Amino acid sequence: MALRRSRPSGVTAAVAARFPDMTVARGAIEGLEHAGVDGDDIDLLGGRADAARTPTSPGRPDRRVAGHILSRVGLGAAVGAMAGAVGGLVLGLLVLAVTSTGGGAGLVLAFVFVGLGLGVVVSVFLSFERSVSFSDAWPLTFEDVPAGPVWVAVYSRDPRTLERAHDELAGRHPLELRRDFEPS
Repeated sequence: MALRRSRPSGVTAAVAARFPDMTVARGAIEGLEHAGVDGDDIDLLGGRADAARTPTSPGRPDRRVAGHILSRVGLGAAVGAMAGAVGGLVLGLLVLAVTSTGGGAGLVLAFVFVGLGLGVVVSVFLSFERSVSFSDAWPLTFEDVPAGPVWVAVYSRDPRTLERAHDELAGRHPLELRRDFEPS
C-alpha cells in the first residue's frame, strides 16, 4: 500500500503509522497535535480515508463529533468543579484561620463557590481545547467507513517535528510504523 496520497510541495520527509481503525487514528492525530505537530502536517491515508473524504450522510458524523466534544467537556467541567470547590474550601479555611474576621461559614462558603466557578470555567476551556483538532484529517475519523486499518502520516520539512511525530506515533503502538525520509 502506498503511504502517500499527496506530499505537500517542497516537503521531502514523512513518518506514517498504520492503526487498526479510525477511532485509534483519531487519538493518534490528537496526540500528534498535543505533541506540537501542526495539524496542517497531518494526513489520513488509505482506502478508508479516501472513503471518508466523500461522506454519505453528514448528520451521523456531525453527531459523533458533538458527542465526542461534549463528553470530554462535561468530564472536564465535573473535575474542575470538584477541584475548584476543594481548592476554595482549603483557601477559605486558611483565610478564616489567619484572619479573625467574622463570617465564619459564610466566608468559607463564598470561597467554595468562587473556586467551584473558576474550576468549571478553566477546565471547560482546557477540555474543549484538548478535544478538538485543527487537522483536516481529524473530522474524517468520525465518518461512516468500513472497519479496518488506516494510516496517519506526518509530512514536514523540520526533522525535529518528524522525530516528535515518530516518537508520538510509536508510543501509541501502531500496527506498523514507517520513516520515509527519502521519497522514491
